[in-house]
Amino acid sequence: MSKTVKLIISLVIVGLIFLGGFFVGNISKAEIMKEIKIGYEDVENSSKVIYEKVFTDVENSTTIDNFIMIYLNAKEIENPNIDLENPDMYIVLNNPNASVGLIDSKVWFVDDGAIIGKRAGESWDQIDFYKTDESDVEYIKETVEYEGK
Repeated sequence: MSKTVKLIISLVIVGLIFLGGFFVGNISKAEIMKEIKIGYEDVENSSKVIYEKVFTDVENSTTIDNFIMIYLNAKEIENPNIDLENPDMYIVLNNPNASVGLIDSKVWFVDDGAIIGKRAGESWDQIDFYKTDESDVEYIKETVEYEGK
C-alpha cells in the first residue's frame, strides 16, 4: 500500500473517532429541565427572598419527583387560618432552559401539616391553598434542612 492510501485511511479513522466522540457527547449531555429553589425572606428586607438551596433533576431527580408528588397529592382548601404576609418558606419550580416558571409557592407550617399557597395568577393577589400531611412536612424539612423561625 502506498503512503497516500495509508494517510487517507488514517485520516478517515481519526475523523470517525472524533465524530463518534462528538455524537456520544451530545447524546449523553444532561441538561437541567427542572429545578426547585428553596428560599426564605431576608431578615433585613422582607420584600426580598433569598434562595438558599437549589435542587436540579440532573443531580437530585428523586427530590424533584417527590416535591412534585407532594404538590399533586395536596388537598385544596378554602380560607386557611395563616398569616399571609409571613410564610415559613418559598418554593419555586422552574424549567431554567426554557425560562419557564412552573410553580411559585409559599409554605406555612402548621400543627398538623403544612399549607401551600400556589400563585394562581400573575401576582400574589390570586392564591390557591392546599394542605399537606405531616409526613410530607417531615420530608420537606429534612430535605431542605429547615431550621425554623
